Amino acid sequence: MGSLNRLRSAHQADIKGKGILYEDDDAPIKLVDRDDSFVIKEFGLALIGKILNPKKQNVEKLLQTMPSQWGLSERITASDLGNGKFLLNFMTEEDLNSVLRRGPFHYNFCMFVLVRWEPIVHDDYPWIIPFWVQLIGFPLHLWTDANLRNIGGRIGHVDTLELTEGRMLIDVDSRRPLKFSRKVEYEGDEVTIEIKYDKLFKHCTTCGLLSHEKGYCPNVDVRSRLQHVERPVFSRLQQNQDVSRQNWGRDALANTRATQQSSLQSRGIQSSQYYTSKPLRSDDMSTLGQAARYWEDDSSRGRHSDRIIRSRDDHSRRSRYGGARGAGPYARPSEKI
Repeated sequence: MGSLNRLRSAHQADIKGKGILYEDDDAPIKLVDRDDSFVIKEFGLALIGKILNPKKQNVEKLLQTMPSQWGLSERITASDLGNGKFLLNFMTEEDLNSVLRRGPFHYNFCMFVLVRWEPIVHDDYPWIIPFWVQLIGFPLHLWTDANLRNIGGRIGHVDTLELTEGRMLIDVDSRRPLKFSRKVEYEGDEVTIEIKYDKLFKHCTTCGLLSHEKGYCPNVDVRSRLQHVERPVFSRLQQNQDVSRQNWGRDALANTRATQQSSLQSRGIQSSQYYTSKPLRSDDMSTLGQAARYWEDDSSRGRHSDRIIRSRDDHSRRSRYGGARGAGPYARPSEKI
């Protein structure tokens, strides 16, 4: 009975955390292997991948985009494994091989790893990218199987060698910087050969890594990196400001010309009215007390000279006030003798 109570108290202590030992808490937890046949059957038709540039790539968007580009969106089951890794399960071997033949792979113009799944436990797994590599500037008389494999072994693991085509399929470690040139020596003479990677997209041209671009390279000075990133933005803003200033100056010049033209036109109209108009007659009693008015020349009234001639020969006008112009209402009376 006492032993049963001790077991119960120990169990309660474990539940409350009083019986946990923290001395070896940081030690790795050992995992138990299971039947390999079951694992191979479950993941035998799977590809495992990993993005290399987290600043430019997103796993969720990649899994939504790539199966559609391959035309297998209905026959692929995708899973996000976290830490930039993902798993693609296929229904047939033909679909899996058709995707592998499309490599190397890129998303958002940055490379990502995609290989056949293997039971490997490592933080960096997977990291191998198969690249078809060509050597440019290599002496033709030294183009042998041994020499090519010797050079390819310095780049990565040579998987396939096509001697007639002059290229090699090399498994490249994406954690290491890419090499784009190497020096080779033959009988004391050196020559520099260029290494060309087929279907290589964005990478750092300074250090050769695939995990970032030149603007984010840790080997570049901070000031140079900021200039590399911000200078295009500043130049675009400055260019837009210059364009807006040019447009503003062009519009201001056009408005000034339009204003001057309208001013000249208005002056021309006023001057034409000034020379084609006549002053108001002084004997028109209905306009007394009003401002001076002008009217345009009316052809029905006749010209000014015609009116003068007619008024000079108009005898009825003379006899209107006693037969003489001087005998008008404002004429002085003649003195009696």
